Amino acid sequence: MAGNLSLEDRIIIQAMRDNGHKVIEISNYLHRNKTTIYREMSKTKGSAGVYDAHFAHQLTSANMVRVAVRCPSTEIVNLIERKILNEQWSPEQISGWLKLEHNTSISHTWIYQYIDKDKRDGGELFNHMRHGQYSKGHREYHGKIPDRTSIEARPELVNQRSRIGDCEIDLIVGVKNQGAILSIIERVSRHCFLQKLENKKTETVVAAVIDGLKQLDCPVFTVTSDNGTEFTNHKTISEALDLKYYFAHPYASYERGSIENLNGLVRQYIPKGTDFSEIEGLGVKHIQDKLNSRPRKVLNYLTPNQYLVKFNNKSEEKKLQLRV
Repeated sequence: MAGNLSLEDRIIIQAMRDNGHKVIEISNYLHRNKTTIYREMSKTKGSAGVYDAHFAHQLTSANMVRVAVRCPSTEIVNLIERKILNEQWSPEQISGWLKLEHNTSISHTWIYQYIDKDKRDGGELFNHMRHGQYSKGHREYHGKIPDRTSIEARPELVNQRSRIGDCEIDLIVGVKNQGAILSIIERVSRHCFLQKLENKKTETVVAAVIDGLKQLDCPVFTVTSDNGTEFTNHKTISEALDLKYYFAHPYASYERGSIENLNGLVRQYIPKGTDFSEIEGLGVKHIQDKLNSRPRKVLNYLTPNQYLVKFNNKSEEKKLQLRV
């Protein structure tokens, strides 16, 4: 049933549709009936009739008949967040557990809506959702990037966000594929770097990535990106900064949740369809500064800037202790 599609499912449908995949390919990837996909893609937004994952999710949620429940207490909401952040439980599992262990009836639909709202508010719950349901059917890479290392080889401590210094990178591309903005984010502090690029040539992108990673003001151990040809010379980045470089699976944007969330925040300032030639480089830096100065719930309401300062101060304290 279409109502059983999660927000992640809908994001995948939109991403695959935008990449020219047929309905049969999408249904096979998600292990869903073709009718479900056809019905889902009929939920279009605006006069242009474009499928939008978040719009479709909100529309479905609004139309679902569900038992009215009181808004969950702060205690229950905190429990829900902990199960997502610490245990990576699915909304269905959390809903069932709350009913069994706490005699509290909270629908999984409400939890999905809460995660969606948290994501739109700049939160990180979405990035901690379990994605095991997508492990089957990962597309094999058939491109021409030499010496490519798959995300499957990335150390588990990166997946667990156990240290500062693991980054994700991407390009935000302008209307008609003209112009680009390089986006970089450090996965723990959420500190970001944005740079308007004159073109998408490999040498331009590589130089900007190296410069951007140097400006993060923290050690960098790994970088993860998609399989765009602009990242073909990834070894130049690895050798220049002595780091490990990993590539996500094709059409698996959910494996790079931090950068996807960052790009969504940038789109609040630079909507899709914007002519990048009208954007000044200083304007992009202004957006970068705004995002790095925004308190984040996942950081206990510190800003990314403050979090990195705190990290660097602790690092200096450790160095002084070692010298004594």
